[in-house]
Amino acid sequence: MVESFGVSSEMIEIESDLEVDALSYQLIFLGAPVHFNLAPKPVMNFLQKFRSRAANQPSAPEIPGHYAAVFCTYGGGHTGTAEALPLLKFMGQMLEHEGIRVVEEWPVVGDFPSINDPFYNTAGRMGNILGRPHKADLKDLGGQVTGLLRRLQIKLRIEDKMELKRGM
Repeated sequence: MVESFGVSSEMIEIESDLEVDALSYQLIFLGAPVHFNLAPKPVMNFLQKFRSRAANQPSAPEIPGHYAAVFCTYGGGHTGTAEALPLLKFMGQMLEHEGIRVVEEWPVVGDFPSINDPFYNTAGRMGNILGRPHKADLKDLGGQVTGLLRRLQIKLRIEDKMELKRGM
């Protein structure tokens, strides 16, 4: 999808020893499943590496031309979308401390397959979430990604023109 906007991409699975220079990317999509309101341990360890680098700066200055969208999958059986917010905010803050502007946060509802409560996926605030995310959820998410890419294309063209004017 992103390639159709002239953007190269790669998918990187987060493992415990992963080292990534986030500033070598103009656009990052960072996602994880919600696990006890935050991310699973490998993702938390990965995000902590950002925090240790940012702690050496007196502030968190935004670095122009670097953007991120954070997303997570969550069960939502008890309190709905509120179950996704702590993780979205946490991931976003790790990136913002690096100087990367977070421009989108996307909670993606998904059923919780290994729960022993037969009503968790069918009777919570989100209604019946069995089989989610489904095709319509993923189509909606694809539309959000497309919209983000279009907005960033326009923004980056404007920034490039402003940079050219300043250089004259």
